[in-house]
Amino acid sequence: MSSSQLVWQIVKNNNCFIHKGLNGVILSKEPGNLYNVHCYKYSGISNDKAIHIEGDGQGLKVTKLITKHSNKPSKAKSSSTRKKSFQRVSAGLIKELDGYRPDLKKAALARASAVKRSSKGSKSAKKE
Repeated sequence: MSSSQLVWQIVKNNNCFIHKGLNGVILSKEPGNLYNVHCYKYSGISNDKAIHIEGDGQGLKVTKLITKHSNKPSKAKSSSTRKKSFQRVSAGLIKELDGYRPDLKKAALARASAVKRSSKGSKSAKKE
């Protein structure tokens, strides 16, 4: 068993990020979990290569875990802010994930578009 699988076995039943939703759905609020689903594939805690996408005041902030510095927490994260149009941001995100974690392409694009949608604001707030 590799170390990431061992970490998952330890934290899967009991950690501070678990939230039990309606109808038995278990959700997770951990950083790096793109779909907020409590499972090994999307876990930001147990995977060596995790990606976290959040809204920044200026654009989209993408944070990646660097496996080379996994034992040095201050150097283990690399973040960048993308300020261009959403088409260019999504194309760059796809290229970046091809070599990093290709299985998370769809999840990362879904998260990026949801963050972009939420940052636009509502039309009623703009009228005032």
